[in-house]
Amino acid sequence: MKSAIIFGYNEFAVEIANSLKTRYSDITLLVLEDRELKLLQDNQFKVMKFSIDDDWFKLQEQYDIDDLIVFCALEDTAENIFLTISLRAAYENIVIIALSSDQESGRKLKMAGANKIIPITQTTVNIITEMIERPFVTEILNNILYSDDELKIAQVAINKDSEVLGKTVESIDWKNRYGLLVIAIIRENLDTSFIYTKRANREPLTEDDVLVIVGYERDILEFEKIIGRRHNANWRDWSW
Repeated sequence: MKSAIIFGYNEFAVEIANSLKTRYSDITLLVLEDRELKLLQDNQFKVMKFSIDDDWFKLQEQYDIDDLIVFCALEDTAENIFLTISLRAAYENIVIIALSSDQESGRKLKMAGANKIIPITQTTVNIITEMIERPFVTEILNNILYSDDELKIAQVAINKDSEVLGKTVESIDWKNRYGLLVIAIIRENLDTSFIYTKRANREPLTEDDVLVIVGYERDILEFEKIIGRRHNANWRDWSW
């Protein structure tokens, strides 16, 4: 039985729990405060209180560590790093996914032993929220989390001959047509619109708009041939 433990009580922790329902049969939210415990009493998931200095070797008494995934989603960066270090010290092979507030905390969490880092950005919130309603997004995020190293995030600028010019994001079947997920559009004025907003979905695409896409390299390369050119902005600084 696959199990998941999520440390922390915030919108990220709850959405991660919701997104894992179809994949994991045993999901537990661990919180630090009594008030958080009370707030989650009527939640559909198991909720327990923990201390940051708990003896994590006891986890193996309740869980099969080989079938356990842990999300460190504490809001306090120092506590999140300490928790990651403690879990890694206790279990060499446990899978740890940690949420980071910026690149520096992401780097420290990696050094602390996290397998994967998810940046706390609006994009991350929206991708996780949309997982419930959009199976393709579930597939994308699961592949990112569960070590599909071929999956990439790229930016492609739309050229003047592109077949998507003048169309809206919501009018294009990105998965079936291109095998990709578009997560954001960067306009000429460097304004970024996430595709989960009405504005991004309904505004026609124009030349030099930059599409932020998630997909496999082979599909991205084919997409570039049809749509435009690889844009060299530094989106890959995200710590996926």
